Amino acid sequence: MSDQHLRERLERGLGAMGLELSAAQSDNLLAYLALLGRWNRAFNLTAVDEPDAMVDRHLLDSLSILPWLRSERVLDAGTGAGLPGVPLAIACPDRHFVLVDTNGKKVRFLRQVRRELGLDNIEPVHGRLEHLDADQHPAGDIVARALAPLPRLVERLEAWLARGARLLAMKARLEQSECESVPSGYNVDRIELEVPGIAARRCLVIVSRNE
Repeated sequence: MSDQHLRERLERGLGAMGLELSAAQSDNLLAYLALLGRWNRAFNLTAVDEPDAMVDRHLLDSLSILPWLRSERVLDAGTGAGLPGVPLAIACPDRHFVLVDTNGKKVRFLRQVRRELGLDNIEPVHGRLEHLDADQHPAGDIVARALAPLPRLVERLEAWLARGARLLAMKARLEQSECESVPSGYNVDRIELEVPGIAARRCLVIVSRNE
């Protein structure tokens, strides 16, 4: 698969979503995918390894929530191989992203991403959300991609939500019962997403404390 083919697929997808990135940012996104592909052969970081699918399901899917980010400090809860945090950090160089995961090999990969791509705005952290100090790692937005059911996410992230942060949870299928299971005292807003190259339903659920 040629680099030019992947670049054209990425740029078509960005255009379809109404997003505009610089050539340097597109270069960095594709460099991230290339690095992920190399590490994946040895460490099995992601089940998606076909190049076209990686553009759609890793890059475009991650960037689909970009219009809803508000804060200058973002926590990526359960980031895995850096999704959605790394693509968002490339698109938002003025925002700081804390990428948290319990898997040591994935955090080592993210440290390599930081070095090779020069992403000074990402901070990989090896640990559990429950053990993370919300005062030491403040965030106004928390992103989570297919991490856990909403009630469990709210419980794990309560320290940040209580300080006024918003949870932006990326979901595929979402039953109304899951939204209704979020504890009282929270607003739950659902937004349907359309991601080029992905036929399955995608949605963004924004959870915040009632004022």
